[in-house]
Amino acid sequence: MFKCEVCEKVLSNKGGLVTHQKTCEKVFHLKDEIKKLYVDELWSIRELAKKFGLGSTTIVDVLGEEKRGISEGAIVAHKKYPESFKHSEDTKETIRVKRLDFIKRNPEQTAWRTKNVSYPEKVFLGKITELGWDKKYSIVRELSVFPFFIDFAFVNENVAIEIDGSQHLLPDRKERDEKKDRLLIENGWTVIRISEKEIKKNIEETLIKIENVLLSLFREKKYEFGVLTLPKKREKKKRNVNGLTDDLYNAHLNQRKTKRPEYSELKKMVDKEGFVSIGKKFGVSDNCIRNWLRFYEKYENI
Repeated sequence: MFKCEVCEKVLSNKGGLVTHQKTCEKVFHLKDEIKKLYVDELWSIRELAKKFGLGSTTIVDVLGEEKRGISEGAIVAHKKYPESFKHSEDTKETIRVKRLDFIKRNPEQTAWRTKNVSYPEKVFLGKITELGWDKKYSIVRELSVFPFFIDFAFVNENVAIEIDGSQHLLPDRKERDEKKDRLLIENGWTVIRISEKEIKKNIEETLIKIENVLLSLFREKKYEFGVLTLPKKREKKKRNVNGLTDDLYNAHLNQRKTKRPEYSELKKMVDKEGFVSIGKKFGVSDNCIRNWLRFYEKYENI
């Protein structure tokens, strides 16, 4: 076994040690600068490799746990180069027209809607399945009546079931619902709008009302079961100078496995001995020591 004289990494063969040590001698003293540019100034791996004349793999090795994931990288890219991710007005219009045309020609291909079932819809779906309505009636979920979709369509009876949450009280949504109802009624549908609260609290009674409508020879054009109410406003929890609630902050402290020194003491130790040496003293990595310092500076108002 062979140990690198710079970073003390152990390698299995001498040839690998020689190659590693050459790179390590060049990189070791640049580690802090590379990480600072990457973390604080949001440089990319490609930009760092070009600046320091190193390979991307070497930069990734230096960054270690600091390397951003795919989603984090996308967020940084959008932040740094917002113009690169904007469509022109012509492109937006082209996308919009093509999307509407596709939905109109392929109403059955709406998996993105049928997979996103709300809790009240799950309750309703579960209950009608339990009662065997799926065998008694021809029920289609998210039936397309361009440019709208019906939550649950009883296609032979031409009855549209719409399950509404509090968002349907918003002016824009209310206007859209009215347009949808008019279009459905003009096309021979009977519309039943049910509040989500009615589904959760009175599902048995609601289903009796729906079946009465389904069996009725003389239906009204529109029914409304239950009353929509706005959700109660939640009070914001007080946050301390760290930007965290006391419970969150204490929970964070309780998760620590190693007792940390005070910020001023830790800073002096790092300045004197370096991150690697201090990390070994506390049984953690040098990146962990950097994270300690960042936490102090960010959350403890140093």
